[in-house]
Amino acid sequence: MNNNNTTNEEIPEIPGVDPEKTQVTPFQQIVIEKTPDGSIIDIGAGGEGVIAQIGGKRVTAIDKRQDEIDEAIDKAPDANWMVADALNLPFEAEEFDGATSFFCGMYMSNDDKRKSIQEIYRVLKPGGEFWIWDSKIDIDKEQFIIMLTISLPDKEKFNTGYGTRKKDQDEEMYKEYLIEAGFSVEEMTVNKYWFFIRAKK
Repeated sequence: MNNNNTTNEEIPEIPGVDPEKTQVTPFQQIVIEKTPDGSIIDIGAGGEGVIAQIGGKRVTAIDKRQDEIDEAIDKAPDANWMVADALNLPFEAEEFDGATSFFCGMYMSNDDKRKSIQEIYRVLKPGGEFWIWDSKIDIDKEQFIIMLTISLPDKEKFNTGYGTRKKDQDEEMYKEYLIEAGFSVEEMTVNKYWFFIRAKK
């Protein structure tokens, strides 16, 4: 797993975004070389469809919003796309080999994050891994936007951004919720604005 962090601290200007009300990060370099093995459930997969672009047919890509799926489906047409709620997954227990969440939890309340992690634990097979990429958010402004430059295998790298309203979240909160659900935390990489966690059932 290669999770390089950028050294460029230049803040990009985003049209229509007021820097007085919104914290915008410099572009963060994220390199994803692989995904969990076997069948994968990807939570909040819409928009860029990052994991679905890598995993293709192995990925069941869910999002609660059809418009987010519509935006992503052409980027990863081989994935299995589905509108579903991460708090009540429409799958049997122990159905998937692995799970992923790419900057999805930042859109959830902390209570919903806890519930979604419990659901992911339920649908994972014993020994299955849950890989999480998400933002460190601790701001005094109304909104937060993390800017990313994403590199995937055999793809041209691309820029994107993920934004949410003010909230507090970090890797320690996720670690607490993961352990509470029954996971063991196998790896944790922490950068200034984001983190990666690999947990195992």
